[in-house]
Amino acid sequence: MPVASPYGRGMPLSIPHRRALLPFAAVTLFALTLLIAPAPGSVSVVGTRWLAALGSAIPNVELASEIGLALLAATTMSTAAFAWVRHPERRARLLAGAAGVGLAYAASEGLKLLFAQPRPCTRWSIATECPPAGDWSLPSNHATLAFGATVVIAIAVGRWWVTCSALALAALVAAGRVVQGVHYVHDVAMGAVLGLAITTVLIVATVAWQRRSAATRSSSGRR
Repeated sequence: MPVASPYGRGMPLSIPHRRALLPFAAVTLFALTLLIAPAPGSVSVVGTRWLAALGSAIPNVELASEIGLALLAATTMSTAAFAWVRHPERRARLLAGAAGVGLAYAASEGLKLLFAQPRPCTRWSIATECPPAGDWSLPSNHATLAFGATVVIAIAVGRWWVTCSALALAALVAAGRVVQGVHYVHDVAMGAVLGLAITTVLIVATVAWQRRSAATRSSSGRR
């Protein structure tokens, strides 16, 4: 039994339209490049120091990430609620996406304890307050939540321009944390990869389960 796709009518659920996947592929590739070239090293450190110096001249620079993340959270909840009512076939994937964001956040917190990397603001002075010792830097929770939310928004809305807009806002959230001086470039890159990968994997697993269940019901019905 075919299952409706969130990316277009009549399209197999297991193969979303390539145009819908392209923004996520591009962002993931860019984040991986920042993360492993070098892994991490002078590119991340030099870039972070330059951006943090730039941010020190911007009043209330810390508000950019907070406002951006709040907007993404509001968009995620509103679009998911709309899709839940108007598109019941997407409910399982929406639940999987929400669980994926939560799991990605938990993984981010666990990796912080594993890496125990001090924040860049412990090395250089910044305009805003530096988080206390023990509040580690790698990966960025803000980036993890922001990019995980974009996957849920894409599933809920299924519009290419909405997906791109959400990804751009998530990138602003991530960049804002570097400009603020509380994260390195590789911190937000790892957070982006975590948010995108874990949320997507749970949704893909849910899609596969839906297809197997539909195939089993169809096979039983023909007996």
